[in-house]
Amino acid sequence: MKKIVFATIPMQTVQPQHYVSEENKEIEYEDSVRYPINALLAKTLRNGDDVKLVQIVTDGIYSDDNAKLQKEELDDINSKIGAKIEYVKIEAPYKETSDVVESRFTQIVNKLEDDCMIYADMTYGPKTLTPVLFFALGFAEKFFNADIANIVYGRILFDKNKQTAADTAVLYDVTSLFYLNSLTSVMSAPDSQTALERLNKFLAL
Repeated sequence: MKKIVFATIPMQTVQPQHYVSEENKEIEYEDSVRYPINALLAKTLRNGDDVKLVQIVTDGIYSDDNAKLQKEELDDINSKIGAKIEYVKIEAPYKETSDVVESRFTQIVNKLEDDCMIYADMTYGPKTLTPVLFFALGFAEKFFNADIANIVYGRILFDKNKQTAADTAVLYDVTSLFYLNSLTSVMSAPDSQTALERLNKFLAL
C-alpha cells in the first residue's frame, strides 16, 4: 500500500526538540527533531515502504531552507529504516484569499492515489491550512478509499522572551478529530436535541 505523507513546512527557523506524546506512546520518538512529522515517520515507516512525501510550502524567508532541512532530517532517519521516499512539493503564497486556499486544496488532492495510507502534520503553515487538510483527507477517504492513519500536531511553549521553554515539546495525535468530523457529517437525527444525545452517547463509549 502506498503511503502518502503531507508535511507542513514552517516559515520561520525551528530548533530540534524532543517531542513527547501524552496519549499515544507508539508515536513518541526517542530523539530530537525539527519537524514533528519526522518523529511520527521514524516510528511508523518500515523497510521497503513506498512513500510519497508532499511538502506543503508557504512562501516565506525560510521556507525553502526548511523544506531542504526536513528532507535531510528524514533521509538521515530513513537511512536506518530503508523506506523508498519520493519528495514532491506544493507551493502557495502567504495569503488567505479564496483563490489561494482553493489552490492549496486542489494541489493537495491531486497528489492522492487510490487505496493509499495517509499521514499528515498540521503543525505549521497559515491558519486556513488545517481545515483545507481536513477537507482534503475527507475527500481522500471518500473517493480514493484512503486509510487515514495518523494526523499529528506538535506543540511548543515559549517564555516571555519568545524563547522556547524547556521540556514543552508535545506531539499530539489528533486523528480522532478527523473521524469526529466524519461522524458528524454522516449523522442523522430528527431534531437538534436527539442529535446531541446521540453524539454524547457515542463520545461516552
